[in-house]
Amino acid sequence: MGEVIWRKALTCKQQSAIIYKVMREREEPKGFISWADAGPRKVVDGCEVAPDRVKVYFNLQKDCLSVIDAETGLLYCHAHRVELRNAKFRVQPAGRERVIREKRKNVHAYIIGDCHDVGEVSKERFREVDNELYEKYSICDCGDKPYDYCEECVPESGDEFRTGYYSPYKHKTFVDEIERTPLHKSSRVIVRDKTAIGPHYNIFYTNEN
Repeated sequence: MGEVIWRKALTCKQQSAIIYKVMREREEPKGFISWADAGPRKVVDGCEVAPDRVKVYFNLQKDCLSVIDAETGLLYCHAHRVELRNAKFRVQPAGRERVIREKRKNVHAYIIGDCHDVGEVSKERFREVDNELYEKYSICDCGDKPYDYCEECVPESGDEFRTGYYSPYKHKTFVDEIERTPLHKSSRVIVRDKTAIGPHYNIFYTNEN
């Protein structure tokens, strides 16, 4: 009979160390176009700027956000966090019906708005403190604890923001996370993927009602 090898279970600290190492070595997916590599860009007052108006949707293959130039319809870049102004929530009915019919996801829902900010993820998302693994909000050093962040550094954590989502199997439009009321427009929207630093939601918006 072959020798039976018993593998010792990993401690919480060892598991945390592995996760920490994986996250530190995380690389962007193949074909990811960062803000630094995006273009061509418009030049305003000597500064390169993003397209005036963009469409943003979740890229399921690359697990990030795709930012589309609304004027040309071409991919501008990928991102982990995008802030829009004067935004509108759009769902294409034909695409939604296709998802329901085929049980396969396709790009038919997006948010369009004036591009205000395009963000990328910090490579040091996690850090270990006193043998515990915490998320490292490296864009915010205002708090005393490693999991603190302030409204100035992470504005979507403020009380003026509500959260929304979209599910083609449940709703015909984007809806409010709590009230399930339809979302059609907002003066300020922040879209994030799951790697972005801050609160763990995907869509933040200000409610003008």
